[in-house]
Amino acid sequence: MVSMNGSSIKPIGLPLELCSPRQTPKGLSQKKHDHLLMLLQWIPEVFDDFYKNIPVLGQQGHDEDDDN
Repeated sequence: MVSMNGSSIKPIGLPLELCSPRQTPKGLSQKKHDHLLMLLQWIPEVFDDFYKNIPVLGQQGHDEDDDN
């Protein structure tokens, strides 16, 4: 029989420090940015500036985001 008194439950440890957020956004490939701009018609206008200002990565030809 299983004991339900909680003796086997261990407390969850929380981190003492949080990692600092990225100082600059990673950015999107040109292909993903173009797709995002097409989707803006379904996103409320109040968020347009946020999505339009996501940086676009340079055209190195091997952007990791192109395949995802």
